[in-house]
Amino acid sequence: MLAVLATDIRSSSFPFRSPYVSVRVSNELGANHPKAAKFSVVVATATSAAIGVIFTAVALAARKQMPRLFTGDDVVVRATAKLGYLLAATIFLNSIQPVLSGTRICIHRS
Repeated sequence: MLAVLATDIRSSSFPFRSPYVSVRVSNELGANHPKAAKFSVVVATATSAAIGVIFTAVALAARKQMPRLFTGDDVVVRATAKLGYLLAATIFLNSIQPVLSGTRICIHRS
């Protein structure tokens, strides 16, 4: 288990990717409790989406200030601020995708 966590710590989506979701779903499916497995997937996805919304809001709120940490050129700051929307969308989608992907792999293994 330590090796799995060490791999996840190096991952860019560490807050969203958890081996515990896959284990929980596998255990519920193995115990022949499909409703509990479905509930586990819903709860994990909703929690991950909520965390993603928070980080998306932070990225949107700071999209004009973050570029100023790296450059003083106004043209670069404006161009980078426009890309802030893309960054926010990517953060949100990346918060849900690892959970659903891990759950899908887990279900196919069972």
